Amino acid sequence: MTTASGETLQVPLKPHDNKVGRGTTNDVIVDSSQASRDHAVIDVEHAFVTITDLGSRNGTFVNDVQIQSQVLADGDLIRLGSYAIKFIAADQEFSQVEAQRMMTMHELLVNIDTERAGPEAATGPGVPGSTRGSI
Repeated sequence: MTTASGETLQVPLKPHDNKVGRGTTNDVIVDSSQASRDHAVIDVEHAFVTITDLGSRNGTFVNDVQIQSQVLADGDLIRLGSYAIKFIAADQEFSQVEAQRMMTMHELLVNIDTERAGPEAATGPGVPGSTRGSI
């Protein structure tokens, strides 16, 4: 993490929620007037890490794009106020992250194709020929 004054700090993340912001009770304290007291949360799970903006005044940016929620990849640059934070993955299982992205993309394409083809082409829970499960 690089502060507004140019100081570089390394901040290890704990499993699950890591609150980020100007407030002194946060796990990662960002000493910037442009950061909200409770700015964002970084959720560290076994297979992936996600950052979510908590309704901050000035927004949360990943690779210069304002986000609401974003899965982080090694090398992503997070900006909160005048702080720049480079995300460095340690033991992430990127194959699962990539699989999740591909599954989401596949679901999107299936839904688009279904809408174009009409209801007779629908697949899903309860539809004959469906490969999806249901509970």
